[in-house]
Order: sequence, then structure tokens, then C-alpha cells
Amino acid sequence: MAISNNPILHGVRGTIKKQIVFRFVDGKQIISGFPDMSGVKRTSRQKKQNKRMTQVNKIISGIKADPQQRATAQLRLNVPSNKLHHALLKEQLLLLSKKD
Repeated sequence: MAISNNPILHGVRGTIKKQIVFRFVDGKQIISGFPDMSGVKRTSRQKKQNKRMTQVNKIISGIKADPQQRATAQLRLNVPSNKLHHALLKEQLLLLSKKD
């Protein structure tokens, strides 16, 4: 991990090909390698939540792909088109939690 004062890199944030990470911590720009998350052991609750999110995202993708369903959902949830994804996510997670 390196701290950079280079004016060319000032304000740069994000990653480059999942190898280098540029970020700001306590007002300093830090350059580091991309973290290796391959050895992470997920708990049973985390695995369950990941499955739920996968299911919900598939449902949302289907709704957003069909213009008719998208318009119906937008009217039902009373949200603008740029906030539809989040509203659908919330609605589907609530419906899924009621089933469990």
C-alpha cells in the first residue's frame, strides 16, 4: 500500500482491471493491490442471503426487461424510472421474507 501525492493522480478513485485500487482514506490517496477474496468462508446466513439476492435480482431483471411490467411496477410503486430498481428490490425482498 502506498500513499500518493502525485498531482496527476489527484482525485482518481476506483480500480484498474481488478489489479490496482485507488482510494481515499482520511484525506490521503492510497494505492494498493486488489484484495484476494477467494479464501473467504461465508456463514450459513450469508449464503442464504446471497441466494435470496440472486433470486430477487432475476425477478427484477425480468420485470425491467418487459416494458409492460416495467410501466405497471412504476405506477404501482409510484416512483420515477431512475428509482424503480431500488423500489422493486425492497418490494421483492419483503415478499420473499414473508414467504420464509
